[in-house]
Amino acid sequence: MPNDDGFDPTERSEYELTRSANIIVPMPPLRKARICGALALLGSLAAPLVATLPAAVREANFAGPPAATSLGVAAVALAGTIAAGGAGLGLVALQRRLARGPEPTDDAVWSFLAFEDALTGVGFVTGGLGVGVGLSLLASGHWGVEALAGLQRNGVEPYLRLSTVPVTPRLVTAVALAVGLAVLAATVAVDSE
Repeated sequence: MPNDDGFDPTERSEYELTRSANIIVPMPPLRKARICGALALLGSLAAPLVATLPAAVREANFAGPPAATSLGVAAVALAGTIAAGGAGLGLVALQRRLARGPEPTDDAVWSFLAFEDALTGVGFVTGGLGVGVGLSLLASGHWGVEALAGLQRNGVEPYLRLSTVPVTPRLVTAVALAVGLAVLAATVAVDSE
């Protein structure tokens, strides 16, 4: 018997009913993918954040242009950007597979749900934390030299140079723009199918 609001549970597939009862984050995969794309796109703020640091901070912490300096925190932001973008593309692929059919069998339903939950965790947690922590530490110089000295006394070195892997804020910005826009474009393409 349909509800007064027009929702009829019998019109939903077995997969949708199982998903609605068992998924951790109750959002459609495309909405999750868009959030992941936005998180990845946030990583593009890396170069502007260090390029606009106050002169005193630049002189005390950088020998050259800050946006072209290889930094450990930039590697954290890059890892978060890639995690969010990869999870977003995975969620888009999952939505596309579900939309094209056939409906997953009883055994495959749980695999699909586990895959969606794993991608959501990677995108929201790993991606969100990586981008958030990386950008916060890159921006910490805007609080001034004294704030940086306080962070350093507590064992946090936001502008520690990374010599093993050349990850610059400029690279993070370029990758974030490419990955974030790719995820958002993929969501639009799948949504319009």
